[in-house]
Amino acid sequence: MVTYQQLKAAKPATFAAAADDWLKLAKEAETAAENLYERGGNALGEQWSDTLGEKAGGHCRKIAQDFQAAGMAIRGVVTTLDSLATALAAAKRNLESAVAFATEGGLEVGGDGKVTVPSGSTDPKAEERAKRAGWLIWDAVNDATKIDEDAAASLKRLIQPASITKLMTQDELAKDILNDEVKKAGHTGLAMLRQTMPLNADARTQAEWWKSLGQDQRNQYLNAAPVQLYDMPGIPDEVKKNLVGTDGLNRVEMIRWAEKHGESGYSDVPGMENCTNFVSYAMNEGGMVPHDKTGDKGWNQDHQGLPKLPFAGSLDQYRQGDAWAAAQNHHDYMVKNGGESVSVPDARPGDLLYMRNEKGVIHHASVITAVTPDGEILYTQHNSNHTNIGLNHRLSHNETRTGAGDVPLVVRPHPNWD
Repeated sequence: MVTYQQLKAAKPATFAAAADDWLKLAKEAETAAENLYERGGNALGEQWSDTLGEKAGGHCRKIAQDFQAAGMAIRGVVTTLDSLATALAAAKRNLESAVAFATEGGLEVGGDGKVTVPSGSTDPKAEERAKRAGWLIWDAVNDATKIDEDAAASLKRLIQPASITKLMTQDELAKDILNDEVKKAGHTGLAMLRQTMPLNADARTQAEWWKSLGQDQRNQYLNAAPVQLYDMPGIPDEVKKNLVGTDGLNRVEMIRWAEKHGESGYSDVPGMENCTNFVSYAMNEGGMVPHDKTGDKGWNQDHQGLPKLPFAGSLDQYRQGDAWAAAQNHHDYMVKNGGESVSVPDARPGDLLYMRNEKGVIHHASVITAVTPDGEILYTQHNSNHTNIGLNHRLSHNETRTGAGDVPLVVRPHPNWD
């Protein structure tokens, strides 16, 4: 358990510095894996094609896999440490605000964090203020304890990839590490930061908390917890309005919808790739954007106006407009109909994320559902179905796997159709 004095003396920057060091190690492991796959596994097989050469190549590929798995897991460590630094800084800031509230009100704060009314005080509201200050201090310390426990559990889980003993395919590696423990590290990071939000407090406490934050600190919550922030009664209406947007797309509800259905098969059409179909549903059912009913070239689920088929099958896809479920068409349609392309570092929740391959073809679409304080984009997708997975981790894995990674493209939609 974290104590009052430990939180007061905490140095979150040390965890951020550690994260930077671990990131360097992750990149070194990924580079080693790429070199071994290319020069050891592949090139060796071309020059040494007998049984012994095949065995040597397999050994090289296993070593390459170990480096690749280590790189994946280490990126999870980076996420955990960066998140710990940010969340711990927020908890410490909340503690300092609570102590200031107490001392500026003429109260005393002991070495254990206990708040007392000085003897001889004649302030009739002193006892009430002391109770409030004591609760705020307890809440900050309790948040720090939960954050510490979550970070420790995440780091412990990330040790598991070191126990891999068999040669695995790239899909198996992604499933067992990238889509499991590394993804969980991202979820833990979000949970740690959101732990520092007074989600269950009264509106007055929430309003005072928001008022105490600087703009950089506010931006952290706007990007990492837009839905949770919107749901807090004490957050100003203007802030909530900006979270939603004023262009007809309700970004808060689109994100809420995407996170709710990200791990399920809801909206999927059997027999087809559903990544773009999922994005369109999120915009329509979640974001409340109306269909463009101009015909088969538009953005609509049923351009023919046919009744709903009595079964779920691949025939459904033939009823959709070209821009509804094809990533390239969806991207082009959004850009041509009010949307704007933005740089990856400028992405924010509610933007759309597309992937373009080395041939210049956009082949995947997803919804950006959060951006962490260290700039990691978290997105939610179907085929395969995931909620809040990290872009940087995915790109590094793809580059190691294929030698030529995808290029991410971000579009901020501004629907201009009726």
